[in-house]
Amino acid sequence: MRFWIILVVLLLAACSTTQQETQARKEANQELPDSKKVYFFQHRLLPEWTFTSDGNFFNDLLQSDLTKLRAAATKIVSKDYAEMIKTEVVDNQAAVLITFPQPKNMADCFYILIVKKNDDFAFYTYEKTMSFEQNDPVKGIVGIWSKEGSHGNLGPRTYTSSSDFIQDVLSNSG
Repeated sequence: MRFWIILVVLLLAACSTTQQETQARKEANQELPDSKKVYFFQHRLLPEWTFTSDGNFFNDLLQSDLTKLRAAATKIVSKDYAEMIKTEVVDNQAAVLITFPQPKNMADCFYILIVKKNDDFAFYTYEKTMSFEQNDPVKGIVGIWSKEGSHGNLGPRTYTSSSDFIQDVLSNSG
């Protein structure tokens, strides 16, 4: 009789553990919203690569090698999103512009400009912002990421073109 009681207790404990493990797996595998995926990719991963790859990420972009960039975007966001990412080497500058699909959410980037300064890098974003009224001329905010991982806000802007963003950043970055 004691054997059966022990067996029942063990089975009940195993069942409750299995239910807890199953619930934990479900919660861990819940799909993150696209806005969080895009934010992580643009604002966490790309600055990290820029500042910690000893220039390798920047050099890949200079050579139009988007293999690593698109593979990460595919894994984190989606294949369609990754295929719409474009890069452009900025003439006469040690800089690369990354253009993203049209931003859907606030803080999604229109563009990122990575500027090489001697052996260091500057990482600028042009992020979608909210409109405060129907005819609000502000379209985005220029931001900057530091190698320590902090984000600075350089203020609202009214343009949407990449050429205006490049000119703005390069003329104000000293």
